[in-house]
Amino acid sequence: MKRNNGALSDALKDLLDEKLPRVEVQSLKDEGFALKKPTRKDVLAIAIYKKAASGDLSAIKELRSILAGESDKSGGNKAVIIIDDIDS
Repeated sequence: MKRNNGALSDALKDLLDEKLPRVEVQSLKDEGFALKKPTRKDVLAIAIYKKAASGDLSAIKELRSILAGESDKSGGNKAVIIIDDIDS
């Protein structure tokens, strides 16, 4: 089962990295998104952004989660663990 998940994950990554057809690129330009070499991944990012910008709380949380994951990869924003050391 794990091997199948790996294959599915690889297929999804390949799909998201595909270049957009010209019609979709033009549609993005018409909406004001000037992207160089846009991919399907860019379309998903724009969709999440639009939902978050409209006030959709779950989209805002997802956007925050994605961005927090990126900052963790870059070495910033390490988690802080607070240990209760006050004697009762």
